[in-house]
Amino acid sequence: SRPASRLARSAVLASAQGATETARPNQARAAHILVDTEELADAIRAQVEGGMSFGDIAKTVSLCTSRSRGGNLGWFSAGMMTPDFERACFDATPGSLVKVQSEFGWHLIHVEETRAAPTDVSPAELKRRIDANDVHGVQFVDVRSADEVSRASIPGVQWVNLPFNEYSEWGDKVAAGELLEHEKETIVICHHGMRSSRTAQFMLQNGFRSVVSLLGGIDAYAAEADPAVGRYQNEMKGEECSSCG
Repeated sequence: SRPASRLARSAVLASAQGATETARPNQARAAHILVDTEELADAIRAQVEGGMSFGDIAKTVSLCTSRSRGGNLGWFSAGMMTPDFERACFDATPGSLVKVQSEFGWHLIHVEETRAAPTDVSPAELKRRIDANDVHGVQFVDVRSADEVSRASIPGVQWVNLPFNEYSEWGDKVAAGELLEHEKETIVICHHGMRSSRTAQFMLQNGFRSVVSLLGGIDAYAAEADPAVGRYQNEMKGEECSSCG
């Protein structure tokens, strides 16, 4: 089988895109069924249009591991999917069925919603919102290590610390809505914006409605918005350092 994490390049391991809000959709919520042949994709489309459950068919025949969720992929942003797949979703009318071929096979996609939404918040905008107390109902998540948090922190709001390198301990709980609320606006930060972007993508794929990452991380915030926060050098070595963000 072809795992959903390969198709989506894994929300937690995906590259940060730093997209800004545009008129064209840059996020979509969709489900899909992956099969080997176009003929089978056409036959399944006919079944769905005839009234059969998309989710039930996905659970039975899809070659993607998302079949366990009825093909549900949740929300995803530009750059998370293979190009042909995401182009088909962003160009589709919400509620429609779309067929497209990718390197993995043929996909029948049910595009549920699309939207043009920011994926980043600038240091200046975050500082403005904190100073204006325009943060009611916002969840603030810091994915740096506890040691990093002790060296620099943004004041004025309550932070939930979910260290990125401890993802195995909190990932399933966050996805299930146990540690954070899916419906609340969520702002995620790290040191330079890499870990926070990956975490934001993971959250979007797992049902969160509105998630943005601090552009450039706390380092950019200290440099551009509030020098009192202070800056530091990350001392991680080896493979960890390449993803420390």
